[in-house]
Amino acid sequence: MSSVVLTGSAIEDLRRVGPVAAPRVLELVATLVDSPVAGAPLLDESTRYRVLSAEGGGWRVVHSVAGDVVTVHEVWVDGARLDGEAYAEALDRMQGADQPDVVQLARILRRLGRITGTVPVQRGRLRTPVPDWLADALVTHAVVDPLTVATLDASAAFDLWNASRQPAV
Repeated sequence: MSSVVLTGSAIEDLRRVGPVAAPRVLELVATLVDSPVAGAPLLDESTRYRVLSAEGGGWRVVHSVAGDVVTVHEVWVDGARLDGEAYAEALDRMQGADQPDVVQLARILRRLGRITGTVPVQRGRLRTPVPDWLADALVTHAVVDPLTVATLDASAAFDLWNASRQPAV
């Protein structure tokens, strides 16, 4: 049995996919506890990263395994970002890293983006994700767990923020 750790970037990805998909993606992530090497290698075994997919490939969880710890680095959900934005953000994160293997992974990801193309954002989402500024305020000032914020929609987040500002009776 492994422990699963989500990077700050992965938690931010969950928040951005919105309150409908985030809990479902977390169920997928939870499968890594019992099956840490689930999914396929990202391109090949030499990258040391794996990709766990669901929803017909529409959801992808990029993770690595070191001993009994699984680290989730990225959560990609098709339609949650503008064309090419997921690749651009992942590249930005990786190119900012000092580790040579992460920089190599960025090169691989750049090639994948050119090969696969992009998927447009879905129109008409039922629930609006929490704005960045409100997510930051809930985590830093109202001391709400980032994973909890990731599962909220904007309306519930505003309600939680307002409740946290109410004086105790």
